Amino acid sequence: MEQYSLKEMERFCGYRRRVPLPEANQARHFVEHQLELSSSPLLTDEACRVVEGYNEDDCLATAELRQWLETLRADIVAGGTDVPRPEVKDMSASEEVTARQQRVAALFDALTRDLPTEPEDRTPEQAAHWLLAHALDWHRREEKVKWWEFFRMKEFSPEELLDEKNALTGLVFRQRMPKMSPRERAPIDQYQYPPQECSIKLRDKLYTFNEEKFGEVVAGDPTARTIDVKKLIKLDGMHPTAVFAHSHYGTEEQANSILRLADWIVANGIDGPGDFRTARDLLLRNPPRLAGGQSLAAGSGETAVDVARRLGVALDHSVLPIQGPPGAGKTFTGARMICELVDSGKKVGITAVGHKVIRKLLDDVVKAARELNVAGVRCAHRTEGDGSANGPVREIGTSDEALHDLQGGTINVLGATSWLWSRTEFMGSVDVLFVDEAGQMSLANVLACAPAGSSLILLGDPQQLEQPQKGSHPEGSDISALAHLIEGRRTISETQGLFLPETWRLHPAICGFTSELFYERRLISLDGLQRQNIDGPAPFSGAGLWFVPVAHEGNQSYSVEEVERVAGIVEFLTQDGTGWIDRHGDRRPLTCEDVLIVAPYNDQVNRIRDRLPGARVGTVDKFQGQEAAVVIYAMTTSSPEDAPRGMEFLYNLNRFNVATSRARCACIVVGSPRLFAPECRTPRQMVLANVLCRYAEMSTPVRFEAEVAREKGR
Repeated sequence: MEQYSLKEMERFCGYRRRVPLPEANQARHFVEHQLELSSSPLLTDEACRVVEGYNEDDCLATAELRQWLETLRADIVAGGTDVPRPEVKDMSASEEVTARQQRVAALFDALTRDLPTEPEDRTPEQAAHWLLAHALDWHRREEKVKWWEFFRMKEFSPEELLDEKNALTGLVFRQRMPKMSPRERAPIDQYQYPPQECSIKLRDKLYTFNEEKFGEVVAGDPTARTIDVKKLIKLDGMHPTAVFAHSHYGTEEQANSILRLADWIVANGIDGPGDFRTARDLLLRNPPRLAGGQSLAAGSGETAVDVARRLGVALDHSVLPIQGPPGAGKTFTGARMICELVDSGKKVGITAVGHKVIRKLLDDVVKAARELNVAGVRCAHRTEGDGSANGPVREIGTSDEALHDLQGGTINVLGATSWLWSRTEFMGSVDVLFVDEAGQMSLANVLACAPAGSSLILLGDPQQLEQPQKGSHPEGSDISALAHLIEGRRTISETQGLFLPETWRLHPAICGFTSELFYERRLISLDGLQRQNIDGPAPFSGAGLWFVPVAHEGNQSYSVEEVERVAGIVEFLTQDGTGWIDRHGDRRPLTCEDVLIVAPYNDQVNRIRDRLPGARVGTVDKFQGQEAAVVIYAMTTSSPEDAPRGMEFLYNLNRFNVATSRARCACIVVGSPRLFAPECRTPRQMVLANVLCRYAEMSTPVRFEAEVAREKGR
């Protein structure tokens, strides 16, 4: 395989490095370890000298390589062959963009003027200024990366796209599909594709290599590996073999909202009464202000839900974070808080990173209002469609209509994304704005929509899936709003917010692992969950954690060996006579519906689906919020070095937490033993590996085929 790195190319121009690469790598690792281990690293002069020499070699080699290429070009031109240089394009920004960037620069200077260089030397107010300064351009940084990705993808060959999640290659036209409505003119074609890792989803816009917009995804079947595309009319009859996804949504409203916040703070200061109070409290990490002498602590006989309902009504232009671990009833609690607020005459807003999450909470609010007999709860959802008045949650098609109905009292609970809540006209439009899955929503986006509510409630868990983002952002501005408030801890402090301490899902044997590794031992199982058990033959009888080792070599995004082992485990668990007992002591047959199969890569998911049609199979992202009696987590990759997206992804603490905590009574990890004994090179890698190693210590090892054979022989 051809390589075009500097180290490979410099040999052609004859550059000889002064610092040998093995010596340079050793010094670099030493410096990196010291910087990561301590705020006062013990760096030797020799190590710094070697690293400096290595960097100087890189610069000199680049200059030498350029000169060599220029000489080659000159010789070719002298021989009569023209080698034109690329045209210099006008890359200057538009007047509008230039004016905005000048405004950002002026605000950045005003916010960061005279700030201490080291974070630990800053006061809370100075730290808040620093964060806001770096949030000013957060959305532009995100947008730039999306466009870089677009231009990078269009240069790939169909073969190279096989390794890209946002692309499909090997497409074969299958059939023309019925149109979605009689008035629809655009053709819809169905394509089939070979096994590959793919994250393309509904409504994604697809492009071809010539930057031509091809169409929009309107349906897909990952089991059959088909995708339905509503194509542009002019491309009817065109059938590309490869496409990639690129969706662009303007973020001007969010970015402008942050600018308005910065303008106010520069003019008026960051703390104290006045406009933008919730956003400023969020930046400052101020504890919740509560009216009437209310306390965050639970009173006599109060459950966590009781406390949350009381606190929601008592919030006084402030921010309340609520951390809900797996199965702790975060959405259940939020829905009841909203009913309590509406019953008190308040208007409520709901936002999240996507419409699916918003709609789930809205549906739960309707359900809670029915169960609690709370009259007058009128919910609406600002959707991407034309809107519909039917159903318990009204769908509204325009922002103007949503604002009109909210102000007029036709609705009192409105769900919408940050695009709506960041708009100027929605400032102060609701008494309380709920941010659901606030562990996934960036601090910048929450700051942008915070002015819409007099108070702000953050529901989520930073120990589960993190917020999706593309850009590289300065430390502190690259995290979710809830992670910002937790400030490096695993759980929210008792003075900062509310922690939901009881899981309604996890058997104590699973909860013990989850609580120790992710929640500072604060999470406990609800009484009765100890009754949950697998009622069947060994080795998977009872409840708890199991590890099934499967030896394999060189596997990256899929493992045939693990597919077969997972299939064998599912068939064993769902054999006649095997059942599971719920927390009430009721027994039922264990079926495929009671088994959740999780894998880190879509490639592995697709192969397991092929092997087990109808099984519940997906990546971690698909199953957050879901549960089953049994979870099987197929780790897939043979070794840390084989991981296609690196150790950081495969060993990601949050993803492992989500994957294993879907289980009610049995969690079975299937994987290569080499994953549980990695050669860690940095402290960060040690932290990542620690979770898998602790799982190995707390779980029961199972030599599946041998133990099943022994069980049958009894």
